Amino acid sequence: MSADPLFTRLAPVLNVSDLAAEREFYEKLGLPVIYEGEEYPDFIAFGTDTIHFGIQQASSDNDPPSVLTWQIAVSDIDAAADRCRAAGLQYELEVNEPTPTWKYRRLLLQTPSGYRLALEGESE
Repeated sequence: MSADPLFTRLAPVLNVSDLAAEREFYEKLGLPVIYEGEEYPDFIAFGTDTIHFGIQQASSDNDPPSVLTWQIAVSDIDAAADRCRAAGLQYELEVNEPTPTWKYRRLLLQTPSGYRLALEGESE
């Protein structure tokens, strides 16, 4: 697959109903805030070397569960589960086996604004 040099990364922004609760949720997962400023007081960005996304205060109600499953790949699903437990975040463990040679696990969480978040582990 060839990459178009014009596009450098995906940086989605989620509209959320409770900015402070969402920030606390992602910080509990261990995602660092990379932008928060007076220029955009209702916007917070999180990021690592490979993940960039923002949250902003929604201007109206939306229906997050029907609009989006927010999926973030993790290098170690057991470590992600440990982090969720330590942070007091509720999750469901989902085991997927699409073929006899392909199996992976996901942690399913719900964010404070109602988004479905899937932390997906590598193939096992």
